[in-house]
Amino acid sequence: MNAWLNKIIVGSFCVMGLLSCEKQDSFTQVKTGTTPTFSATATEFSFSEATAGDDAVTYSWTASGDWGYRAVVNYTLQIDEKGNGFRKPVEAFSANNSLSKTFTVAALNQIINNMGLAAGRQHELVIRVKAAVDTVGDQVYSDSVLLTVTPYYVPKVYPYVYVPGAYEGWSFDDARLGALASVNSDKKYEGYLYFPDANTEFKVTTAKGWDVNYGDGGGGAMSSSGGNMKAAEAGYYLMKADLNALTWSVTKTNWSITGSAAGGADKAMTFSAATKKWSITTTLQAGSFYFRANNANTIALSDDDNNGVLTAGSAGAISIETAGTYTITMDLNNPGNYIYTLAQ
Repeated sequence: MNAWLNKIIVGSFCVMGLLSCEKQDSFTQVKTGTTPTFSATATEFSFSEATAGDDAVTYSWTASGDWGYRAVVNYTLQIDEKGNGFRKPVEAFSANNSLSKTFTVAALNQIINNMGLAAGRQHELVIRVKAAVDTVGDQVYSDSVLLTVTPYYVPKVYPYVYVPGAYEGWSFDDARLGALASVNSDKKYEGYLYFPDANTEFKVTTAKGWDVNYGDGGGGAMSSSGGNMKAAEAGYYLMKADLNALTWSVTKTNWSITGSAAGGADKAMTFSAATKKWSITTTLQAGSFYFRANNANTIALSDDDNNGVLTAGSAGAISIETAGTYTITMDLNNPGNYIYTLAQ
């Protein structure tokens, strides 16, 4: 009896061992893929709007294999300024199982502009390809290739919301339709709007249509069931809309220049309802100036890159090396892309 029992027990262990072995052998062993070899047809560029439609460069890379199973590999091109160590790269392209990407001059120039790099200046960047399989396994990166480029200026492209209202006939096809931009892609939007009449009503939409729209929820809140928003006075307004907190605000603005070049005073600018631009012709001293609204630094714009593009704040003041009479024009019509001109 004991002998038969021992045989059954031993046999059971053998069967369990075989099953265990078969199950273990059926597991997929996930491994880190091989590193792609990366190359470019060119590495140095000076872009111009005249050649915007031409092909600028083709990037190619070898397939990343040996992931331990038949994998769909995603390849992403990452660009960063040289010396940054790809700490905050911009992703310029992403596709599954693709082994090359050709950029036109316009497409690559737009990416460079969206990185906030000054137009008309040479920049040393690096580009590499990242290979990854879903969320399984490690990511692998190719060696980087140098990308030396002098871009031309084009407005940055941001996420937008729109502001249809009585000032433009409640139309999504009217050229006067206002928009707000999220410059940090964080659902916080702002832009400038001109309301020619008092008590102008409007709403906020997430696209050029009424499918998703917001009105006044009271107390500075936005609501999808709210009534029309309103600007009590005619004028030029800074509007903000936060789709995270569902809040909105409008602030009427009158602009001036100030700073040492303006003698430390505020020199009022004049608004053109036809062009929706602010301008002033005035005598300036050697020194610097910046733009501000309502004679206060709460809303201020200056040029921190000295490239004709304005950013928030007064730190990047605009330098005047030679005293004289200057004509200055400020254009805030394109949300998130505020520019100015300075002529003597």
